[in-house]
Amino acid sequence: MERQGVLILPPQFLGSTVYYAAMAAFSHVIIDTSMPFNKRLKSTHRCHIIDANGDAFVTVPIEKPESMSKAKWTDINVSAHGSWWNIAVTALRSAYGRTPFFEFYIDDFLPMLSSASVGHPLMELDTRLDTLLRRLFLINSQVFYGTPTEIVQKNAIEAPLIDYRSRKVDFITNIEYYQHRALKHGFQPGLSAIDLLFNLGPEAPLILRRMHS
Repeated sequence: MERQGVLILPPQFLGSTVYYAAMAAFSHVIIDTSMPFNKRLKSTHRCHIIDANGDAFVTVPIEKPESMSKAKWTDINVSAHGSWWNIAVTALRSAYGRTPFFEFYIDDFLPMLSSASVGHPLMELDTRLDTLLRRLFLINSQVFYGTPTEIVQKNAIEAPLIDYRSRKVDFITNIEYYQHRALKHGFQPGLSAIDLLFNLGPEAPLILRRMHS
């Protein structure tokens, strides 16, 4: 069942299954890319996956802003530190190379998880990956990126705003699905949505619908 209102979320890098199940529950979503920079908000440039050893993370290093106190996430650029794109792709291959749909989808992500993203805004990278995931998950919500107040005024939005920028989404139920690593680690909820995609492929949208219905 579609929820009433406009959902406001923070930006995420390869966001979680909960993040995308929440998006799928609303017809209109605002991702606030103008939020103040907060170095503790790791989900903007780090995602949680599972590999043979258990919990693992894919991280995109970022350049330090000129002013830590005045910067917004739109001011943050992707760094070249450590040739992170090689580490990221290697981590994904190690974690998901033997999943049923890894080879089917990975080429869609490689142009963004590359040196081509270096020097560009982090929000540009997050937005491109988000657009790709929503397409693959068949999420038809109308999604806006930017400052919520400006978006509301520009689009004459009158629906109530449901704000989850600074709190955990609490209306989603984690649904157990097939995970390649479950035999060793048990089912792990709340991982990056790429875990769901690589394991279930075209069945992934069904899981997201069950999570919010």
